[in-house]
Amino acid sequence: MDTDIKTRQTHLLNFSQKVATFLREKQSERDLGVKKKGSIDIVTEADLHSEKELIEEIQREFPQDQILGEETGLLDNTGRFKWILDPLDGTTNYANFLPLYAISIALEDTTEKEVVAGIVVLPALRETYHAVRGEGAFKDNKPIQVSRKSDFIDSLFCTGFPYNLNEKLQSLTQIFTHMLSVARGIRRTGSAALDLAWLAEGRFDGFWEESLKPWDTAAGQILIQEAGGVVTDFAGSPFCLDSPNIVAGNPEIHQRVLQELQQFVTVY
Repeated sequence: MDTDIKTRQTHLLNFSQKVATFLREKQSERDLGVKKKGSIDIVTEADLHSEKELIEEIQREFPQDQILGEETGLLDNTGRFKWILDPLDGTTNYANFLPLYAISIALEDTTEKEVVAGIVVLPALRETYHAVRGEGAFKDNKPIQVSRKSDFIDSLFCTGFPYNLNEKLQSLTQIFTHMLSVARGIRRTGSAALDLAWLAEGRFDGFWEESLKPWDTAAGQILIQEAGGVVTDFAGSPFCLDSPNIVAGNPEIHQRVLQELQQFVTVY
């Protein structure tokens, strides 16, 4: 075990609970300081404060590490490790006082160009998921695994829609309609980090989405892989942080979702 990775994982796993408490308490206020980043893309004071708290803690404890935050962008540095942060994934849910939102924290080893640790915290639900490469995936320190389902008609999928959905509305609805016709059901929670954590636990069986960012997927990716699942892009290539799309699931369901998607999208 790499003690540098474990030390970082343990420290942020503990510190993330402080951020989770802040988000729970802040959501109880009526004025969340909502601002628009785009026509339907928003940010709240809670996003900004949570990211600031995470960055300051990382810079205090691990001053050589690089940091990539959704709101702050890249804070470059000389260290081997890069933190990838989404301080509040599911901001629209949060701003509408729904409990489906997450904190996503991932650690990338830049020399190997792979995510080596991940944390997803669901503050309102008081659930914490975490994984270190090669050590399995856990929910509140109990091991988790992806589901074992193999038939679509018995499977529950989840997906999401990009902020530029109007540009892709026809293809998105075509895929959604088809998948809905072959599955038990589809859910759309509004938080990719939450979706991926729940897939790692076996609550969902398959997931796909386009146009996500590294901070949406980095932590969830390693959770699923360490829980026995598969994560690729739509072409079936190994998922990486700059992949334009993502497909995830248990090994059997993943392969079948991939085949279904490739009927509707052009892959290279």
